[in-house]
Amino acid sequence: MGRPEVSVVMPFAGDAAAAATALAALRSLRTETGDELILVDNAGVVGGGHHGIEVVPATGERSPAHARNVGATRARSDWILFIDADCEPQPDLLDAYFTEPAPGDVGALVGEVLSAPGAETLVGRYGATRGFLSQQAHLDHAYRPRAAAANLLVRRAAFEAVGGFYEGVRAAEDTDFSWRLQQAGWRLELRPGAFVRHRYRASLGELRRQWRGYAAGRAWLARRYEGFEPEPGLERAIRRLRRRVRGRPAAPSRTEVGGARDAGAEAARAGRFERGTYAALDALLSVEELAGFALSNRPVHRGEPAGIDVVLIADRFPAQGDPLVELARTLEHVRVEALRRPDTPDLELARGLEVEYVEDDGALSRSLAAAALCVRHPLRCALDASRRRPGEPSLRELAPAVRRLERDRRARIQVLGGSRSADLARRLARLAGHRTDG
Repeated sequence: MGRPEVSVVMPFAGDAAAAATALAALRSLRTETGDELILVDNAGVVGGGHHGIEVVPATGERSPAHARNVGATRARSDWILFIDADCEPQPDLLDAYFTEPAPGDVGALVGEVLSAPGAETLVGRYGATRGFLSQQAHLDHAYRPRAAAANLLVRRAAFEAVGGFYEGVRAAEDTDFSWRLQQAGWRLELRPGAFVRHRYRASLGELRRQWRGYAAGRAWLARRYEGFEPEPGLERAIRRLRRRVRGRPAAPSRTEVGGARDAGAEAARAGRFERGTYAALDALLSVEELAGFALSNRPVHRGEPAGIDVVLIADRFPAQGDPLVELARTLEHVRVEALRRPDTPDLELARGLEVEYVEDDGALSRSLAAAALCVRHPLRCALDASRRRPGEPSLRELAPAVRRLERDRRARIQVLGGSRSADLARRLARLAGHRTDG
């Protein structure tokens, strides 16, 4: 009995040279009749005419989440395999996923992500030794199993049930996606034999920027999920240092799979000086991580739409099947200010709207905005604190939203939802010196 048909979706946002590498990676896959290969161009540099590969533009937002969602809408198969463009898949990857049947309650099969051998720079070798994308380690996470979308085969029914990946974020969207899958009743199951080789960042600047983004994403997850607390990188670095002092390897060395060395094998090949440099990089990235925890998880700002006439205040927006989504789209020059994303978003309807989420604001922007509000409007802040009821967001959480409302002074504030949204709208309006229309 043959395996199911698979649609392979690869998000891409590099230059022309990187595009050639990504296309070659897709062509290296052994496919069967009914499979399809889709490269989602998130950078606008890939032309058409690539035999056997469909190139789909995705310019609405520069993010892997948006690219994956766009690719998934073009996919026809019941299984969608997401592979990152900086990964080299084994040729028989699609077959390796189905060496045994997938149980009906499995929403995603998790393929392993091994370190690609032969990195030319010290920074690239550092990433290979640490194996940051190890799927086994992700599935063993203390809070809840998670998976990286660098190599993830998702059942279409499960993908549609949770509304795809959240857009408008720059990191941790794949962890969030896997957690929402489990909240919806689906399981994750590891397929260690279905592996790809990942090429880590080659320069220190790239690695530092990536690490700050990862930390901002974990801080965002902590705001979304009660009970989740990201472990500081400094603690991990100290554990590695203690292992080195005691003469233990930094990571358990597993056997090679298909000729690809894993993190433990790469670490064993490094000399003493290079291993010492790795420890220094651990410390440096711990500092970058502390900085990242304070930052917003928003991608590069898209720019404010001109002439906002209406600001809609919502609790969770936009949920699938919610008629208020269509109501919002009937208005012109509108911006939505929402507390958080729903568990099952309606991404297609929301893409035409400007939506800002309170949950995306980082600790730094919250603290600066709250301080500015208290200096400029101490009486408003004192009254808000006295009126705030248990369970409602704090002034610090709402402060960036208040500052955004202050910029839209001519806009009307309207409620989008029930009593919770109405209470939120009144608080924001009072703090910003606005009047609400409902």
